[in-house]
Amino acid sequence: EIKFGTKQFRPGAKVYLATANWGDGYENIVVIGCPRKTRHFIEIIMRSEYVENLRIQKVYAPFLLHMMEKSQYEWWDDSDRDHDHILSLIDSINSHRSKNE
Repeated sequence: EIKFGTKQFRPGAKVYLATANWGDGYENIVVIGCPRKTRHFIEIIMRSEYVENLRIQKVYAPFLLHMMEKSQYEWWDDSDRDHDHILSLIDSINSHRSKNE
């Protein structure tokens, strides 16, 4: 049986990415998302190659903000410095992927 997506997430699932928590050049990333089997959000570490179409979006959902706050990993904040860093990171990752395809 062929399944698309990953073991944890359906194809096209929206996931929220954390900051780099170790120095591996974003090979592995921390994400929060809604998994295949339940409707309760989970936080996992996964390979960044499985995440595509990166873009920036503010999070307003209280349960997601609570998960990010209680996480053992560091998440982005609402500062202009983080906003600029996210935009440059997205451009870098998306352009790197388009070169490899």
